[in-house]
Amino acid sequence: MADLIRNSKAYDSADVKVQINGVPIEVKSISYGNEQEHQLNHSLGAKATSWSMGKITPSASFTLAMHDAVPLEVASQGNSLLNIKPFTITIEFINEYNLIVVDKVVAKFKNEGREVTGDMGLEKQYELFALDVALNIAS
Repeated sequence: MADLIRNSKAYDSADVKVQINGVPIEVKSISYGNEQEHQLNHSLGAKATSWSMGKITPSASFTLAMHDAVPLEVASQGNSLLNIKPFTITIEFINEYNLIVVDKVVAKFKNEGREVTGDMGLEKQYELFALDVALNIAS
């Protein structure tokens, strides 16, 4: 377990740098992780007698401003995000008070489109088909 550091700076969203295949990109939000199946095993009787663990499934999504999504659409074949092959997203948390944390997600776009509201600064949350999520690969 890590030692508690008092009076130090917390990790903030301002400390986050996101890159797609090594190219910096501004994201409004990003969410990713892994989930593992768990199962209770029963023998005769009402209560479980053991448990098992199964497959690990990665997941990911991010929100991009429209002015950041359009260049990706133009760079893809046929102006469709769905045509882009799997890519690597690197997420770095860096500040001078804490350890550097680097996470890596391999994914491709599952959806595309626009969300047009009455607000300024149009953005859309993109669901990603995650192939791999690796947390804290720098340590």
